Amino acid sequence: MYLRKNDRWKYLAAVLLSVILLMAGCGRQPAAPAAEQASEDTTEAASKADTEQAAVAEEPEKITVENALVGLCFARSETGDNEYLFRSLQDELVQRGFSEGNITAQELTGRSSRQQEEIDECLAKGCSLLIIAAVDDKEIPAMADKIEAAGAGAIFVNCTPGDDEILRWTEQDIHAVWIGSTYAQELAIQMNILYDCSGTERGIDFNGDGRVGTLLVGGGEEARTVLEETLRDLGSELYVLGETDSRDPEEISSYTQEILNTHKKEAELILCSSESSAQAASDGVQLRHRLVGRDILVIGIGTHEDTCTAIINKLMSGSTFVDFYEQSKLTAVAAKDMVEGNQAKKTIADVIFKVTEENAQEVLDQLWKTRNEEESETAGTSDTGEEESADPDEDSADSESTADS
Repeated sequence: MYLRKNDRWKYLAAVLLSVILLMAGCGRQPAAPAAEQASEDTTEAASKADTEQAAVAEEPEKITVENALVGLCFARSETGDNEYLFRSLQDELVQRGFSEGNITAQELTGRSSRQQEEIDECLAKGCSLLIIAAVDDKEIPAMADKIEAAGAGAIFVNCTPGDDEILRWTEQDIHAVWIGSTYAQELAIQMNILYDCSGTERGIDFNGDGRVGTLLVGGGEEARTVLEETLRDLGSELYVLGETDSRDPEEISSYTQEILNTHKKEAELILCSSESSAQAASDGVQLRHRLVGRDILVIGIGTHEDTCTAIINKLMSGSTFVDFYEQSKLTAVAAKDMVEGNQAKKTIADVIFKVTEENAQEVLDQLWKTRNEEESETAGTSDTGEEESADPDEDSADSESTADS
């Protein structure tokens, strides 16, 4: 095609203009996707921030010693052990960092059904830890399961879950701990008392025949085995004169007198597996006009005011004592460890020591001081009308089922 000079210039101008416009368009095209990407980044960042804020808002407050809610559900005890521990434990928990306002101290009860209600009340309040002195040992598995299902932990004191139950806690990863004493511990302290007696002027083989004539009140084969080993170590032989598993004080006293009448000076030791049986045996010894420490020994388990007085008056040789002050410290430490996730043990041994003529007065003073403080506090709450009257329908059978620590 042949174009005139003027037409050629017009043509070239049109082509040049098209090229310029095309290049300008290509240069501006990336601006739209960049702006769009920036907008998407901003939206994503905002969405992420909202998600993080929502997660923080939904995350439950971490349970610490300072904010943990603790419930105390204790059985009433005839000996006062639970009452002593109940009072001292609250002070110890506060000293370990727990807030006094976060401790729910339920009224001590003798009814298993009422204790179950108290546990439910504590869980409903949101307690993350319950400390329980069970009315009935048979209810402990159900209590442990209920508390575990609620996402809380449990510490059992002054009761006896049993080896099988404690093993179940380990196998099923149940957050429960038992603080108590075993008969083996108590028996070891009794043997310690026997060692002390052997070092006295009269010793333990009062008639000098190389044997220690013994009446066993409870304890069974375990007591017999440990006693036999101890006496052998002391250079004597065990001579079992009689054995009874009776828990009736009158029966124990009568049987003690029968053994003393039959064997006379051969009877040199009465080893008892409880405090009440030791007191009953001591009564039998007095009725037969035997002299404790001079021609016979009476050793028991458990110490309260009457036992301390009997030891001071040389009516008993000695007994064991679970220090409730130390017990409250152990329990408070275990509570702190459980809340902080550091409690791996399922059993913690109580602190037990011997009570003999040397320290009986000191222990008696401690017991009376604690009892007087308890009575003063009770009288104060009664005057203000804060203390509830005892339930007339309390089931005494439930109370009797409470095990010794």
